[in-house]
Amino acid sequence: MSASAITAHSIPKAGPNVVRFGMVTFLFSEAMLFSGLICGYIVLRNGAGSAWQMPEALKNVFVLIKTVAATLCLLASSFTLHFSESRLIKQTRYGKLLLLVTILLGTLFLCNQADEWRNLYHEGFWFNTAGIMGSCFFVLTGFHGCHVAIGVILLITTLIRALTGKITPHKHGFLECVGLYWHFVDIVWVFLFTILYIL
Repeated sequence: MSASAITAHSIPKAGPNVVRFGMVTFLFSEAMLFSGLICGYIVLRNGAGSAWQMPEALKNVFVLIKTVAATLCLLASSFTLHFSESRLIKQTRYGKLLLLVTILLGTLFLCNQADEWRNLYHEGFWFNTAGIMGSCFFVLTGFHGCHVAIGVILLITTLIRALTGKITPHKHGFLECVGLYWHFVDIVWVFLFTILYIL
């Protein structure tokens, strides 16, 4: 046969613009998912009226202060990741250290959420005991927490790639995509924190 065989090496790799476009498209779909969940929460909350009562465990000032601190950790992680990205791409100092700090800040946020869920469970506020509000609260915070956990795993993978020299000034598409994902997760939490804890 004269036709040359198609091998993995003969298939052209996607360029950075294509990869970035793919990530942006994925994030748009994620934005629609969270928009649907948030809109559903607002409709149910408005429909319930005065029957919608926040549990005492979430009214506790200490709990709110811890959640505010965790929120600040998550927001700060966006800044540390931004500066880490620029330093890793330019191959300057402290890029890997800032990436490690980002991972630690994201992990602190997850630890706070796990502790909050544990306290709510002991207070009797759970999926199957708090009606529609309980379901809404745990679905919203649970979906977001899952996204943060995935983000932390991606950041750890990025750190490993940085330590093994796979992030260079000419090869940093994975880093950029992880950065876009992490900033998206942070923005979503601002909306969730506002509607669940403040309003």
